[in-house]
Amino acid sequence: MQIIHMSDLHIGAKPHNEPTIYNDIIEAFNNSVEIIKQEKPDLVVIAGDIFHTPKPDNDSLRFVMTKFREITSFNIPIILAHGEHDTPGRRESTILQVISSALDKVYAPYYESKPSSSGESIYSNIVKDTWMKVRGLNIFVYPFKKMSQEKRKLLSKQLLPYYNKFIKREGGKSVFVGHFSIDPIFVYDAIATEDDLPEANYIALGHVHKRHIIRGPKYFVYPGSLYPLDIKEAEYKNKRGPILVDLSSDEPSIEEIGIPIRSNVIGDLEISDEKQIDKKIKGFVEVKRIQAGHKKPIIYLRIRMGKNVYSRVVLQSIERVGKETDVVIIPILERVGIKEEGTYPISSSDRNSLDPVFVMVNSLKIKEEVAKLLIELRDASLNENDEKVDEILSALSTTAYNDLKVWM
Repeated sequence: MQIIHMSDLHIGAKPHNEPTIYNDIIEAFNNSVEIIKQEKPDLVVIAGDIFHTPKPDNDSLRFVMTKFREITSFNIPIILAHGEHDTPGRRESTILQVISSALDKVYAPYYESKPSSSGESIYSNIVKDTWMKVRGLNIFVYPFKKMSQEKRKLLSKQLLPYYNKFIKREGGKSVFVGHFSIDPIFVYDAIATEDDLPEANYIALGHVHKRHIIRGPKYFVYPGSLYPLDIKEAEYKNKRGPILVDLSSDEPSIEEIGIPIRSNVIGDLEISDEKQIDKKIKGFVEVKRIQAGHKKPIIYLRIRMGKNVYSRVVLQSIERVGKETDVVIIPILERVGIKEEGTYPISSSDRNSLDPVFVMVNSLKIKEEVAKLLIELRDASLNENDEKVDEILSALSTTAYNDLKVWM
């Protein structure tokens, strides 16, 4: 019995409003599907955050459904776990449930709250609703719901022992799938510890974007994101691609299968004189472009600007150099030498001084991602689009929580 395990695809994401990254994320999954077709595993497990938003754009949705059909055409079932990006805040069908209903051999277990008629514990009912048998293998998919961190911890404390109880009761080979953090792998939003994980033969996890492979006493893996979504992830040196797990023996065999991705490089420059801007940026970019080879790299460029250097001039230079050298440059500007220091990311696209996003980023030092969400929130409110308002507020709360983790 062999399975392919992936997580955190984030199809549809466009960080920094950069279309190159949007397309690269799609290509990364396409390359992973080609590996699946070559390896022909018995089962594919994707442990959450298949999409970047609960309501993906039509192109992303069509692409994913096409790729799922390619996989299932080889008679390979697909198990999907829900993550925070796949799950709407409202009580409504999820995009994964819709896909599961539309495609054969694609399953997305999702616990629906309902009263117990048998007198059994609600936790027993949750396990039953999220458990299935595929080719003789017991698959248990831990449910994801939008709730506070404290409630999430409380739920895991009550629910995880029931999964362990069912795994032991059923016997045979079992796989537990979940989209959550555990301590000590990622402590800030961990809902459990390694000891709390059930005694499954293999534990397929998602949510943590850096790869972690633990080979015993409990065998569990975070595959990490298929493609780096920001500068922090670009610093990760782990392989990217599917995890191939062989459950034929008593202990699982875990193999990393790499996929080719575009070079994501990080550089630092200091600019104290505007006359140096073009020369310094172009010289640095040329070196990185040559190192990256034939495919143009994505360069996260951290620039420390002196007090007499205007960010507008730096951005214009980056725009020129990017076009001349055929690379994608994502600038992260830091003002130094003045009383109020701060770091703020700005995309490399052209900016108009009257653009409200530009004003919020440069004058108010608001992150560009947050600024764009605030503009979307304004438009959704004016259009009385309650569903969109809820979606944006959920995104804002996630962003704020992630920032809080960094500050802590």
